[in-house]
Amino acid sequence: MKAVVLRKAGPEPVLEVVHRPEPVPKSGQVLVRVGATALCHHDISIMDGTIRRGIPENIVLGHEIAGTIVDIGPDVSNFSLGEQVVTTLTTSCGHCEMCSKGSEYRCIYGQGFGHILDGGFTEFIAVYARNVLSVSSTIPVVQASLLGCPIGVTIKALYDLAEIKYGQTIVVFGAGGGLGVHALQVAASAGANVLSFTTSPHKLKELEALDIGQVFLSEEGIDPSELVQAFTEDRGADIVFNPVGSALFHSSVSSVALFGKILVLGEVAGANTSINVTEFMFRDAALIGSTGADLVNIEKAIALVEAGSVKPIISSILGFDELFEAYSLVKSRQCFGRVVLQP
Repeated sequence: MKAVVLRKAGPEPVLEVVHRPEPVPKSGQVLVRVGATALCHHDISIMDGTIRRGIPENIVLGHEIAGTIVDIGPDVSNFSLGEQVVTTLTTSCGHCEMCSKGSEYRCIYGQGFGHILDGGFTEFIAVYARNVLSVSSTIPVVQASLLGCPIGVTIKALYDLAEIKYGQTIVVFGAGGGLGVHALQVAASAGANVLSFTTSPHKLKELEALDIGQVFLSEEGIDPSELVQAFTEDRGADIVFNPVGSALFHSSVSSVALFGKILVLGEVAGANTSINVTEFMFRDAALIGSTGADLVNIEKAIALVEAGSVKPIISSILGFDELFEAYSLVKSRQCFGRVVLQP
């Protein structure tokens, strides 16, 4: 089978298409013919060398994986041949303390696809049945690849961690990116009032076309928090969704309401930041990091997409042998939504 391996990380990562034996599913596993794997910024951070810890040599990247079951190992009775599925983002054991309380993505023994384990930029992948979910064939496979991340990840952050409620005001920074554009849809589906920000004029038009809440173009010299405070009559936002990280951290703190919550789901610049402790403290605000999705979050993602409440947004569809081109596209920050690759 064909797979794309990362030979060398760096600003110009070295990638190579190789041929490997097709895996045989073990007891409890299913063999998935990969139909699509989306490119996450986590993959970008591994490719450019920002993330190095725990990354084996010649790894196959990709953790946003969807495809079709083509073989079933012993002791699997809940899936059928030909069934479309999406994988979780990491493996899980199903019985440790974290798994027992429904936090499978924090499984003590879990390993990340495309991080420690080989991921989805390959034609076939063997996965334990507990780490795949059935997806209706009415959802195209390229869209299904976005169900775990980014959609499930935004659901985990907004519902489980921020406890989003009807009528709340939600600020979404980086709204034209893969996480942001799905977060604003998830928030709107929960009945929240959404204020979205982007630095890109062409993404502004795409966001306005979604017709969700208010959309703002972040301009140099104007802190977006000033717009947030003006629009909310100086009350601020109940939840600030920040997938960008340090570049908008101070704006996030200045945007949040009393007793509000700041969600941080990424660090694009790979930089450190400081915090005005007094400002943060006197808002009685909560700062919450979030990175993954549990099975229930992905199940909710499937339900929202099936209902039409959330539309998976895809910027480009490329072939696996175009992974470097996909890397360059994402690095340019001109993609609206996700770049998806197919074998």
